[in-house]
Amino acid sequence: MKEVALVGVGQTAFVRGYEGSIRELAFDAYKEAMLDAGLKADEIGASIICSAPEYDKQRTPAGTLAEYLGLNPKPTFYIETVCSSSSSGLRVAYAMVKSGLHDIVLVLGFQKMSEISSADSQERMGRGSDIMWEAPFGTMMPAYYAMHARAHFQRYGTKEEDLGLIRVKAATYGAINKKAVYQKGVTLDQVLTADVIASPLKRFDCCANADGASCLIVASKDRATSMRKKPVWILGGRAATTTITMSRRE
Repeated sequence: MKEVALVGVGQTAFVRGYEGSIRELAFDAYKEAMLDAGLKADEIGASIICSAPEYDKQRTPAGTLAEYLGLNPKPTFYIETVCSSSSSGLRVAYAMVKSGLHDIVLVLGFQKMSEISSADSQERMGRGSDIMWEAPFGTMMPAYYAMHARAHFQRYGTKEEDLGLIRVKAATYGAINKKAVYQKGVTLDQVLTADVIASPLKRFDCCANADGASCLIVASKDRATSMRKKPVWILGGRAATTTITMSRRE
C-alpha cells in the first residue's frame, strides 16, 4: 500500500456574490492547484467533486466540471455529505491512491449560494436533516446549532462569552486573510450585544452565505517525491455517522 501526500493546493476568494458560473468558480481554484503542483490535466488520474446540492441549478456537477476543466475521459465522482463534503472527498481520494487504483487524484470542493435567496438557502439547509421529523417544524441551521449550544451550556457550564471569543478569534484571522468573506475584526462586546438570531446565537455567531471553491491534489509517494521537495504527507483521517435526527442524539 502506498504512502499518500498533498502536492498542490488552490483556493478562490470567498465572496457574497460570485458573478460567474460554477464552472468558472471551480476553474479558479483548479488553476491555482495545478500551477502549484506543476501538473497538466492529462496527468490527473481521477477527480472528485464535492458540494452540498440544490444551491445552484446544475444537477451533475462532477461531469460538468470535469469536462470544463479538461479532465475527460478520466473518471470523475460526486461526493455529498452536506458540510463535510470536501473532507469526505479527500478521504476517498486518499483511499484511491493508497490502494494503488490511481497515482494522482484531484479533489475540488465548491459552493455557489448566491443564485438563490437567503430564505431559499435556509430551506435547503433545513432539509439537510430529517425531512419527516425536523424540517417541517421550521428548523434551520441557526436553530439546530442553537440547540447544540444550549445542550453544551447545560452539560459543561459554557457561557455566551465563550462562544463570543470564538467569533473574535475567527474575525482576527479573517482580517489578515485576503480570501476571507469578512476582513474586519470584532470585539467581544460587539459580538455579545448583536441581534439575536436563535438564542443563544447572535448575528456574529452565525456564518453568512458565500460563494467559493478549494482544490487539493493527492499523489502517491513515487509521484509526490518527484514533484515536491517536501510533500505534505497524509498520516490519517477519520469519518463517522450519527443519527439524522437531533432528537436521537445524546
